[in-house]
Amino acid sequence: MSDKRIALSGGIWTSLSTAVVMLAQVLRIVILTRFLGKSDFGIVSIINVVIGLCTSFADLGFASVIMYKKQLSINEFSTLFWIQMIIFYIIYGVLFLLSPLISHFYNEPILTTLIPISSLSIIFLGIGKLYDNVLLKQYKFKLLALRNIVTNILSLFLAWWLAVKGYGVYSLIYSTLFQVAIYNIWNFISGFKHLKITFVFKFKSVLPLVKMGLYQTYTHIADYFSSKLDVLIIGKFLGTETLGLYDLSKELVYKLVYFIRSVVYRVALPMLTNCNENDEMVKSRFLIVTKTVAFMCFPICITVAVFSTDIVRIMYGEKFIEAAALVLIFSLVTLFTSIGSYFDMLGIAKGRTDLNFYNVLYRVIFTIPIIIMTSLISIKAVALGHLLLAIILFVVMWKVIVKRTYPMSPKEYVRQFGRLAFVMLPFGTVYYLFMQTECLNLFGDPILNVLLNGLIYVLLLALLGFAFLKKDIMFFLDMVKN
Repeated sequence: MSDKRIALSGGIWTSLSTAVVMLAQVLRIVILTRFLGKSDFGIVSIINVVIGLCTSFADLGFASVIMYKKQLSINEFSTLFWIQMIIFYIIYGVLFLLSPLISHFYNEPILTTLIPISSLSIIFLGIGKLYDNVLLKQYKFKLLALRNIVTNILSLFLAWWLAVKGYGVYSLIYSTLFQVAIYNIWNFISGFKHLKITFVFKFKSVLPLVKMGLYQTYTHIADYFSSKLDVLIIGKFLGTETLGLYDLSKELVYKLVYFIRSVVYRVALPMLTNCNENDEMVKSRFLIVTKTVAFMCFPICITVAVFSTDIVRIMYGEKFIEAAALVLIFSLVTLFTSIGSYFDMLGIAKGRTDLNFYNVLYRVIFTIPIIIMTSLISIKAVALGHLLLAIILFVVMWKVIVKRTYPMSPKEYVRQFGRLAFVMLPFGTVYYLFMQTECLNLFGDPILNVLLNGLIYVLLLALLGFAFLKKDIMFFLDMVKN
């Protein structure tokens, strides 16, 4: 099968699963906000950050090693598997012992119980995490798509059932743990057919791979810490209720775009690493990836910003209406981060994971002072601080990664989404300001007003697209056709 056929097939299956997963995640939030309070979401956010940070320590970058190396022997893979499994068990034990201290730090006694339960997900990750990349490198997009669809739907129904039964915050904890368990057991059973593990432990034979993976580990740790620093600070100084409101706002936009970005990333990464001997081909494919992501993410981000108030009111209810302003700001933040979120693929394709690490170090250096200073002002100030960070870090990533791996001119890069930005940004701004007037509130029912506004918005956007973006539309149609 040709590379284009593989990419198209992978894109279709991954897009299908992404659509289902995105819908399941949205329904999950919509349902649970009717049963849970802001503080419950804040508590779960703290747990997720703690577990995610510990998982980053235990990752060791083996996923990147699997993607980079053309052929990985059974002995090499088995050794990597057992190293990671041992470390994951150690991390679980450390979290179990530290849970009372974390609970005391945030003054939330329930964390002493919830952290050990949630941390069981780390054990399941040890079983299936590496096999996820084995299946991805084998282009098993259909299998991975079915896995994502099944696990997310089952988790959604479990969360709904537990919430109805009055389990409160435990409905989030148990449903997430269930999903992680099924997900990774599925990975193990499916991946074992392609690359078996044996009771072999030859550390010296994988030492070069471990050294390469360590840079990616440092990158993951610093990256995760910088991206979640706001959660740690807000949870401590502003309380779990404010944190819950903030996290729901941030995650609403992030999840919508994340699933699209993950689809492209999972399909594009093997396509880049498998031709990493040819610099021009890697660069060409990377620019296509950039264009594809921009044309999917820009309309979503701008649309969410324009309809932020209505989206919050419909999804979360009136008690979360304060989140609307935050959702608008994070839509703009995500707009910038979406087009710059694939630079690390160039580092992996070139075998320069050290550059990804240095890039994230700069991110930490810029993030810490900005988040701390803005958190002393207000939640909105923190969100605006993220917007400033997104702009600064885009420039940093270009200088640290792009210029040292596959150099290209800024003009060549911006050309991939320049026309789109020129159309979408002014249109979104004008339409948002127009919606603040009473001109479009023709019905007494707010739902009917939203439908009318949405219909007008889509029609105008379609007209602008055909008027100014014909070349880009034809590009995508030709790519699919071929």
